[in-house]
Amino acid sequence: MTRACFVEIGYSSYKPCCGKKHIVFTSYFIRFQRFCCSNVQLSTRKPIISASGETVVVFGGSGRLGRRVVGELVKQNYRVAVGGRNLERTKRAVQERIDTTQYSNLLEYFEWNVNEQGRWFERWSSDTVKAVVAVIGASGKSLLDVTQPYKIDYLGNRRLIDATRAWNPNCPFILVTSLGTGKPFTGFPAALLNLYGGILYWKGQSEKYLIQSGLPFTIIRPGGLERAKDDFGFDHKIRLYPANTQFSGSVSRLQIAQVIADAIATPELSLDKIVEVTALFGAKEIPLHEQWKRISVVTKRQ
Repeated sequence: MTRACFVEIGYSSYKPCCGKKHIVFTSYFIRFQRFCCSNVQLSTRKPIISASGETVVVFGGSGRLGRRVVGELVKQNYRVAVGGRNLERTKRAVQERIDTTQYSNLLEYFEWNVNEQGRWFERWSSDTVKAVVAVIGASGKSLLDVTQPYKIDYLGNRRLIDATRAWNPNCPFILVTSLGTGKPFTGFPAALLNLYGGILYWKGQSEKYLIQSGLPFTIIRPGGLERAKDDFGFDHKIRLYPANTQFSGSVSRLQIAQVIADAIATPELSLDKIVEVTALFGAKEIPLHEQWKRISVVTKRQ
């Protein structure tokens, strides 16, 4: 059994502790507690965070962008439901990015296949879900399969839109696509991406389908994501632009995740808008809520 020996700094005397003699100092100013007779380590365990009560459903949450989206959302105390085809692989991917010991109460996982029309939403009450986020897309790892943009960027997103609308036609849907989707064949240099299975065209078709669905939406078109790392934001500041005005530029995945989280937190500023996102070197930081105000509504929901 561990016994505590209280020690005060000051003049010296002898006092036994646990059968041993120790010098005990006394003072009016400093007092500390020492544990003896066993090796005791202070706990470094972080407190477990509790959810705010609202859930955000993230499809594609195990990807490089998706993991960062999940991370930003749990920081805002949202409960996040992460959908993935392989449940264990999805959990491992999220755990690589997030301190799951601290945020374990905020995370849940469910199986989802981009090629299937599922009934994923039945597990939640419609009044507890804040938004649905789709960060899916053809990875480009299989460049020989040029049907992937059609199957994933169009059909995959279309299935998610249909499932969301059937479950709750008033649920905000956040769709991430790319610069150049508004002018997939003429908006250079972004239009060069179409060499891979017409990917910008199919992303643009998913945007149109979402707008016509009647769901409240936010469409986010990021610039190039491959070169910018997570520290990109130290000297490159986020800029939001209206649709079909940007066809080049870079931004980090972490910055896009921050834009998504902000869109969910401020639906009164972000809904029914298309925004193009890059980051400018040496630019002044402008709060996102100020930038959202400058973006016009694309269409009024009926």
